This record gives sequence, structure tokens and C-alpha cells, in this order.
Amino acid sequence: MATIKTFQELEIWQLANDLSGKVFELSQTDLLSKDYGLKNQMNRATGSICDNIAEGFGRGGRNEFIQFLSIARASTSEIQSQLIRCLQRNYIDKAEYDALFEFADIIGKKIGAFIQYLNTSTKSGVKFQNREPNEKRETRNITTRNDKQETINTINAAKPLGAYPHARRVGNLLFLSGIGSRSAVDNAIPGLQLDENGNIIKYDIALETHQVMANVKAVLEASGSSWDKIVDVTVFLTNMKKDFPTYNQIYAEYFSNVQACRTTVEIKSLPTPICIELKVIATID
Repeated sequence: MATIKTFQELEIWQLANDLSGKVFELSQTDLLSKDYGLKNQMNRATGSICDNIAEGFGRGGRNEFIQFLSIARASTSEIQSQLIRCLQRNYIDKAEYDALFEFADIIGKKIGAFIQYLNTSTKSGVKFQNREPNEKRETRNITTRNDKQETINTINAAKPLGAYPHARRVGNLLFLSGIGSRSAVDNAIPGLQLDENGNIIKYDIALETHQVMANVKAVLEASGSSWDKIVDVTVFLTNMKKDFPTYNQIYAEYFSNVQACRTTVEIKSLPTPICIELKVIATID
């Protein structure tokens, strides 16, 4: 990332742009060109891959970039679903279908690998670099510890909603309180839209899952532990049927090399309008 100055230099954007061109050519063929709904959906899906990679890069923040990359990767699955319909309707032959489907699959995997790289990187996005003098930046990493009770709080994760700490140490075990997807920066929930009465209009399980992972990581590091020391995770979802596949896929990106025990349960609601919360136990030296 340090040597990349424009989104056009990113391999994933170049591949996505190539896919967009191929799909546009396909949409001009005789049969598909007459199916206005499907051809427009396909062009929008491939455009979404390119545009979200570009917008995420332009945001200048690592966590924001991850969120937009997640949307871009979801669009690779969308175009694959649309290619299946093209094959079923005889708009495309099997050889061309296989080539485009595999190309979209490659792009999705490369975006996933890039997300994983960003998640393990300690480098912040450019918009958070050199913003304040060093002494002020250091205050953003303040962690308060009560050594008598062995409790930890950090401003790098969303503030607890009640009289409880972010984490508490007992011997060589670290117990995290329930960690949700609110942002530590502004308390916002990524992807959430509410109506004037506070009812949920729209939410994004992918964006919230990435954010909750970032919050857990912040608490672990503030406590003197780390991601690889997680031993047990309980995940609370408000819509198991709808959200489990997406959450489970993203979870695998973070935990493939950790192999922590996991329990996933559905609950009616959480204290704020989030759709996911994690309860974590980790070891600590």
C-alpha cells in the first residue's frame, strides 16, 4: 500500500475493470441485450466492484477501506449469480460462462486476501497519519487499568454502555465483555439506516462484522493480549437465517489460523441497534 498512489495501480481494481469490460461486451450480444433487467443488473454489479475498491481507497482510512472492499467482494458473488441465470436462459455458452465465473471467483479471492492483509497490518490509513502532534496522538491510545481489580478500558473501542469494563483479567485468562459493532471514533454503526422513530430500515452484516472484529482486536491489544491468544468466542446474531452465511465467511478470514472454540446463537435484540456482538475469552501472559 505504501508505494501505491492511485486506485488504478491496485491489481484488484485492474482485474475488476477488465471483468466489467467483458461483461459489458456480453451485455451487447443479441439475446442478453434484450433482457434489459438482467443486463443492467450485471453492469451495475461489475461497476460496483470497481467503484467500491476505488472509493474505499479514496477514503484514506484502513477500516473504511476494508468495509468498501467487503462490498466489492459481495458484488463478485452477485455477478456469479447473474452469470448462472445467463447460462440457464441460453444467453451464454458453457465455455464463456466457465471463464467469466472463474474470473469473478479469482477477483473475489484476491479481494478477500487483501482484506486479510489490511486486517493484520498495523499501518493506519493516510487520513489518520500526521493529523496531530505526537503527544496528542498518544492520548488516543489511552488504556485505563485497575490493577487491584485487574480491569481494562480503552478508548480504541466503543465505550461500554453500563458499569462494566472492556475486559477483566483473572489469572492467565482475559474475559472480554460483550463487544459490538459501534465505532470507537463516533459511536456510529457502519451501514445502519434508521427511520425517524429509530426503527431499522437497513443494516449491513458484513460491515458490522468487520467493525466488531476491529473492536475486539483493540481491546485485546489494550489488555496486553493478542488475536492469536483467543480461545473461546460466543457470537450473538439478531437474524441467524439471513446473516449467518455472510458472518461465517468473514469469521473464517479472521480465525482460520486461530481455531478458537465458537458458539453462535440468535437473540431477539441487542442493547443498541447492532446485529452482531462477540463475547471473547483469551489467554494473557
